[in-house]
Amino acid sequence: MRSKVLIFCIYFLAIALSMPYYALAKIKNDIMVTVSVSPDSSFQTTMSFPDQKQFTKRILGSAIEVASYNPHWVRATLTVKKRMYVYDHDGQLYEKEMPRRYVLANDVRQQIEEMVKSVEAVHFAQAIPWEQVKKTLKRMEFGTVIDLETGQRFDVQRRAGSRHADVQPLTRKDTQIMKNIYQGKWSWKRRAILVEVDGTYFAASMHGMPHGAGAIKGNEFPGHFCIHFFGSSTHRRSEPDPSHSMMILKASGALATTLKGASPEELVGYFLTALHEHDTHSMRMTTDGFTLPEELSAIESVRTSEIVIPSDERGPLLIEVPVRLAYIAEEGGNFRRTWKFLLRREVPGERWRIIAVELNP
Repeated sequence: MRSKVLIFCIYFLAIALSMPYYALAKIKNDIMVTVSVSPDSSFQTTMSFPDQKQFTKRILGSAIEVASYNPHWVRATLTVKKRMYVYDHDGQLYEKEMPRRYVLANDVRQQIEEMVKSVEAVHFAQAIPWEQVKKTLKRMEFGTVIDLETGQRFDVQRRAGSRHADVQPLTRKDTQIMKNIYQGKWSWKRRAILVEVDGTYFAASMHGMPHGAGAIKGNEFPGHFCIHFFGSSTHRRSEPDPSHSMMILKASGALATTLKGASPEELVGYFLTALHEHDTHSMRMTTDGFTLPEELSAIESVRTSEIVIPSDERGPLLIEVPVRLAYIAEEGGNFRRTWKFLLRREVPGERWRIIAVELNP
């Protein structure tokens, strides 16, 4: 049974990677479901599902409410009879071009959920612990890196690393592709990736900075770079790096679920990690869609952050989280500030959202 499922997934993955969107949408009355890691990602997976038991009619016949959606909280897009819909991480369906939400029956929502999960299973990969991954990605073993934002891929070889994988691009062409992913400039910034080894895909995170020694002649890569998997850590610390951990969540398709269950303090931590990585999409996933302060774009990196323990007199629906920060501006200079985050949730038990950030001078 597992082999049949694997063949099915590989078949649709091959279609999604090799054919343009319009070529996938030629089957009349089918429902098209598309998944990507962010709204601006050029790498998408699209699958077609037959319209069964008047499913389309039930969607279009649902009650409608005036509402708009947060584009950074979208989980998938659906094409139904040439009309575009977005399905978010709260299980809500919106028409893409109009401010309205469809009030779905539970069984209709469940069917959409099952279709979306089928596409996610192809587009993302599982976050397998490093202790298991390294038994497959052994020293001197080859693998393929797939960048989840651009879809660009290049081959690597693991040369060393005990707490994570120290790898090198295999050829000069692979080095060029990797540098293109980083817009032509090497960087320590993390990116969500998949690593394929002998047909098995792993959720992972990489940075883009050559360092240390390199041993593959002719690849024009001055050193090696690091790939982290679930449970990996850096050479200096035994605990996982927060930025790599967040990117692994993205690569496994689990970031939204993690944010939904986060405490206010944890949610602020994810916001600051995303700010450090210049990952605007992940930052906005923690918010309710408000306009971020322009000053955030001038921050090069967040060096340290310490959450000031809020007062015990917190409300069940509204809370303020002050944070002491040390950060570096893009134009130079080290700064220490205390920022205040205001968070809200609609009812107890629902997810928290950041609704405002006050950047104290």
